[in-house]
Amino acid sequence: MGITTIAFGQGHSLMGEVESERTGEKLPGANIKIKGTSLGTVTDNSGAFFFDNLSEGDYVLVVSYLGFETQEVEVEIADDGTEEVEVELEDNFLEMEGIMVQGVRQGQARALNEQREALNIKNVIDAELISTFPDPNVGESLKRIPGINIQSDQGEARYIQIRGTSPNLSNISINGEKIAAPEGDGRSIALDMIPSDVLASIEVSKAITPDMDGDAIGGTVNLETKSAVTKDRVLNLTLNGGYHNNVSDLSPVGGRASLNYGQRLGEEGKFGYMIGANYNKFSLGSDNNEMAYDEGTLEEMELRDYELTRERFGTTANFDYQFNRKSQLYLNTSFNYFADQEYRRLLGLATDEAVREFKDRLEKQKIFSTSLGGEHGLSNGFRVDYSASYSYSDQHTPEDREIIYAQAYEDAAGEDLEFVGFDRSNVDYPQFSLTPDAPSGAGIYNYGTYEFDEFVDGAELTKDRHVTARLNLSKEIAWSDNFSGIFKVGGLGRFKSKDRALTEDVYGYNGDTTYEGLISDFRDDDYLSGHYANGVGLFPGTDSMRDLFENNSADFERDEQESTEASNAEDYDATEDTYAGYVMTDLQWGNLGTILGVRYEHLRTEYEGNTVEYDQNEELVQPIPTVSDINTFDFILPMVHLKYNVRDNANLRLAWTNTYAKPNYFDLVPYSIISRPDEEIELGNPGLEPARSMNLDLMAEYYFSSIGVISAGVFYKNIQDFIYTANFEYDDAPYSGYEATQPINGDEADLAGFEVALQRQLTFLPGFASGFGIYANYTYTWSDAQLTTEGETARSVSLPGQAADVANVALSYQKYGFSGRISLNYSGEFVEEIRENSADDRYYDKHTQIDISLSQQVTPGIRIFADMVNLTNEPLRYYNGTPTRPEQQEFYSFQVKGGVKLSL
Repeated sequence: MGITTIAFGQGHSLMGEVESERTGEKLPGANIKIKGTSLGTVTDNSGAFFFDNLSEGDYVLVVSYLGFETQEVEVEIADDGTEEVEVELEDNFLEMEGIMVQGVRQGQARALNEQREALNIKNVIDAELISTFPDPNVGESLKRIPGINIQSDQGEARYIQIRGTSPNLSNISINGEKIAAPEGDGRSIALDMIPSDVLASIEVSKAITPDMDGDAIGGTVNLETKSAVTKDRVLNLTLNGGYHNNVSDLSPVGGRASLNYGQRLGEEGKFGYMIGANYNKFSLGSDNNEMAYDEGTLEEMELRDYELTRERFGTTANFDYQFNRKSQLYLNTSFNYFADQEYRRLLGLATDEAVREFKDRLEKQKIFSTSLGGEHGLSNGFRVDYSASYSYSDQHTPEDREIIYAQAYEDAAGEDLEFVGFDRSNVDYPQFSLTPDAPSGAGIYNYGTYEFDEFVDGAELTKDRHVTARLNLSKEIAWSDNFSGIFKVGGLGRFKSKDRALTEDVYGYNGDTTYEGLISDFRDDDYLSGHYANGVGLFPGTDSMRDLFENNSADFERDEQESTEASNAEDYDATEDTYAGYVMTDLQWGNLGTILGVRYEHLRTEYEGNTVEYDQNEELVQPIPTVSDINTFDFILPMVHLKYNVRDNANLRLAWTNTYAKPNYFDLVPYSIISRPDEEIELGNPGLEPARSMNLDLMAEYYFSSIGVISAGVFYKNIQDFIYTANFEYDDAPYSGYEATQPINGDEADLAGFEVALQRQLTFLPGFASGFGIYANYTYTWSDAQLTTEGETARSVSLPGQAADVANVALSYQKYGFSGRISLNYSGEFVEEIRENSADDRYYDKHTQIDISLSQQVTPGIRIFADMVNLTNEPLRYYNGTPTRPEQQEFYSFQVKGGVKLSL
């Protein structure tokens, strides 16, 4: 243990740093209290702390940090002086456990300290804990947190749901700044494009504070990227490769590399930088069958075989200059790139048709964000911080090509002939066969009878940009030794623009190349584990489809009407301007901490879309008119947080907050798609009200000094004006009586639940057993939403995305440089899409996944690891009303990864 006290400068201030005596690593989130008073603070990300406006005299600092021995430090503040203190805490990690295990434990300690000291309810996971799970992206890491469920795409976690709320009801930010969403329809961020290697920590705030963005009914996820905290050089390199068991035509082996490099420079370490880069390329695949029903009767089914190559590239570059412990400037930047090359072979069957579609699609997404700001301690306890940030994202599909061939027949009367029959003896794998009425030559795998239907050549570019400027001013206040705190005011302006441009050219074909002349030799001999003897069959290849279209352009004729409709129906331009201000107090009265405050937000939106209409003669009405709409919304969001320290390391928390959520982008577009012959109309709804929620949270938690936490809490949300897609009879001329589809506001919804969590290293066990640890949590959620269906019938439903049960259980062992973990993630079923009646609602089925992660420290700078993912081949599964009517099943098989991490 070492303490150094240096007197310099003017004023009555106290500043210092807290670090580990063993490693010299700075300890962010350490609790600093002035003994005998209510004055206290926590260290920042660089392990520094600061007290201002202190009287001269003698003080005793009580410094505590989970996993370390609490220390009392005597400090004397002289007249007109500023005291600086450096505190080294002694950890209680066992020497024999190994360097890597100490790092993991220290990382867990950092996260739990931050979680313990926060005045609001949140969960924090550190980079070291993230690294012990086989999670390649942020979405996979988030599913380990209590109360979080995920939605997957091709076996990788993509969207998150916090406490039973849909993904668009939560906020995603990087280094505290909201990031632009690349996708065109919704506000959700696809988290499978952000790798976990670049992160220092993940924070999930389930009860927000007035100085945070208010559009967060579910909560806010903040991704903190790595920054330099010491003068010691950091150089970490990770290399790994892996094998995917369900890829046959593409390479099943992929790889990943990541690098982090940085340090603080100068004698006093005032300038710091941390630069990170990562690259990942992997092929994966899935076997899929999909079914469609009419009042419980199977009418259509599809067999789909997917092969994909996914490529990710990301960089972070964080710089800061610390003038002193009270003042700094910073520049944070991040860039993430995601490319998804998809090949899809689809066999579609209806009673009167067999269709074969081959799709070749490349989709790219980018997210760039940068933030320039500063924090400065002023005189008399004032503090100011400010930032200007820019975020840009886009989703670019430069090529989306699809060729379709079909087999269909007519009877003697010219009516469609039903020649395919279905057998649902096995509800998960319905079988199909030709009916006795099938004509000679018909056959699902008789490729010579398929005729050209259409060729589609599409492209899309969606852009999202926003600029944010924010300013906060705070003042330390102290009425007595036992009653002190901070008064804070601030605001922001955010200016967003978003647009989508879609091009889709639909062609007919007059040439003589047959389906048989295009097919490749691709064959999936184990499609859906042999449940379909011939699988999806044979399909064209990428080269043959490309050659046919590009080298025989004279044989293709563009369908002007279909192409014009498809290229205009989903285009839009939008701007959203947000102005926000807040006032709040952060008070400490003995063992009681409080946040009292209110936030005001003003939102102005302007959306522009198109009206696409077919007249009675099935002719497209041209020119296509453009429609725009402007709306404004105001939100007053009062909030109260209470935190009571029942005893050392034990907290009781209560929060009352008010939040809102903006509708999805495309829901607000004033578009219309009208078919007079079919008497159908699809509408956007620029008049949608944002959903508003009143939230109550109660949480009790106890932190183990040996690193761990046990917690339990209940929560309740009353959501007004929740949004769903309705089907109804349109009653405005000239389309009265048309069957309409439109997103609308429901009445209100109630959501309630409880969560329990346990995280602990079992170091109290003797000998070998002291290396075991447990990580477990369970969340139960219930909801009831009132809406009106077609015919004005009142109906009660669960909120889309609300799973009743979500659980994680992981058993770990960390000792002698070894770390091993077997983890189980479970989520119950939930409504994914509300339809006209409960019997037809679309459900996301329950999901259980088992993963294993192993690593061994070979030398102080070398660690080898192996990960095994989805060992039980758990599918993605949707069903129609009841589990015996599956609508989609997608199997991914397992993945195995292995590699080395170097710390130089």
